[in-house]
Parts: sequence; structure tokens; C-alpha cells
Amino acid sequence: MDLQQLSTFRVIATVGSFSQAADIMGYAQSTVSEQIKNLESDLHTRLFKRSGSKRVSLTPAGEMLLKYAQKMSNLEDEIKAEIISPEEPHGTFSIRIPETISTYYLPHTIDRFHSQFPGVNLNFMDCTFFDLPDDLGAGVVDLGFVICDTYQTTNQTSEFICRIPLALVTGEIGEFQKNELFDLTRMSGKPLIAPSNDCSYLHMIDRLLTEQKIKFPGVWRFNSIEAIKQTLAHGTGFAVLPEVAVNREVEQRKLMLLPWKDDVLMSANLWMVWQTSKWLPPALRVLMDMIREDLRMQETVIHN
Repeated sequence: MDLQQLSTFRVIATVGSFSQAADIMGYAQSTVSEQIKNLESDLHTRLFKRSGSKRVSLTPAGEMLLKYAQKMSNLEDEIKAEIISPEEPHGTFSIRIPETISTYYLPHTIDRFHSQFPGVNLNFMDCTFFDLPDDLGAGVVDLGFVICDTYQTTNQTSEFICRIPLALVTGEIGEFQKNELFDLTRMSGKPLIAPSNDCSYLHMIDRLLTEQKIKFPGVWRFNSIEAIKQTLAHGTGFAVLPEVAVNREVEQRKLMLLPWKDDVLMSANLWMVWQTSKWLPPALRVLMDMIREDLRMQETVIHN
């Protein structure tokens, strides 16, 4: 039994699939299968039971081993942090984060962090609302951020960071009066354009539209905020975006801000999420503190 086998076991246990674990870890599926076969042989017990459709679940022995595997992973991380160049932290932190937050809220924080920890790399990845728990549990991601009303999952800690003001915008400047209170029913029949990378708050919009029985020809998903703004500016559809992402275009009259009727959906919450049982390196804790400080200060400035 070795650490690599335990790491592979932990990823499979989290995602429930040998093939998905192989994709995450960058291995051939045969390599993953062989590692688990050897691990089960060393422990003289089965760790997984097949549940159909190529999905697997843990046996009672597997459930017990998972707790020890997480402890071993935490201990390995701690040893590396304390023994290998303890005075000069290094390595890479992988962070899933909405594009808006990394683009408009964090540049100053990133600069501060790099000045203090030049040997640590930051790998920012697109937000994936539904996959985030699995990614954190498998150790693929060290930290995650989502924009939504509330966020709670098993085995993860979620912390409210700040409110993110949202804006309803369109490029159809001539169709609406400035400062006109906007009834969402007027969006019926027009495409709602949504970012795939800031996807979490779209669920709030879906719920609101369902409650008001508003139907759309479809939701168009784009992989960048800039692509959405350019499409809107050419007169197609509506979008709900973080206000900070569209302020410049509204000032330049490329986009029009539509005030919400009845003040619905004025803002969403930004949540920071991490695996509760995972040991957090000191440098990552510093980054988390910097994000708390900087974003809450920005929120205070915006509201004042």
C-alpha cells in the first residue's frame, strides 16, 4: 500500500467512477484499475461495489479506509509544507472561481499574495456549481467560490464573503425608457444570455422566472463575460450579470441598465468553500484571509 494508491482510491470514492477518476488524475483507466486491484490485494478486502452504469460505491471497508486516506493526504501536505523549504512556501493552489470575481475583484489581492509568496502558483479555473463538491472532495481543487443565494454541502465548509450586486442589462437602448422600472414579463420571447463560467447565480434567475411564469425561447450560454456584453451591445437579448462587470458599458451607453421592478434579485451572495477535513497550508490560509479582507472592504466602499 502506498500514497499514490490511497490518492487514487480517494478520488474514485469521491466521484464514484473509475473512468472519471482516471480523467481527473490524467491516468489511463487501466492504471487506475490496477492500483485499486493492488490496494485491495494488500488489504485482503473489497473496497468498492459496482452499482451499474459504470458507477461504484464504497463497501464498509472502503468507508473506513476513506477516513484514513484523507488523514494520510493531509499529513502528506503538512510534511511537504513543513519540511521542504518551510521558510519559502511553494507549490500550486487550484481555485474554482467565477470569472467576474477573478477579473474585477481579485487583481489587488493576487498582487499582494504574490509579493508575500512568490514561490506559490495560483491556478484559477472556471466555476462549476454542481461539480465543486466532488472536486474539493477529490483534492482536485483546494478552494472554491460560488455566487448564489445560499450554499451548503456535506463535508465542505462554506463561508459568506460579501454581497455581489447584480444588474439586468440589454443592448436594446431605444426600446426602453431610462430609469423605467422593468417588469420581467417584458423579457418573455427574448433570449436570456447567461455566462457558463459564473453559472451559479443563474439558478436564482431560473427560480424567479418560474415563479413569475415567464417563458423564454431559450437560454444562451457563453464562455466569457466579454462575449455576452458584445452580443448584448448588438441588440440581442437580456442578461443578468454582476454589476461591476457592466458599469463601464452602461456609462458608455453601449448597454442599458434596467431597474428591477419590486427590487427583485438585486444581489447575490459570494461564498468561499473548502473541504472541512482537509489540512489547509499556511499560505492558503493567508490567501483566504486576504480575500476576506479585500472583498469585504470593496463591499463597504460600494455600499457607501
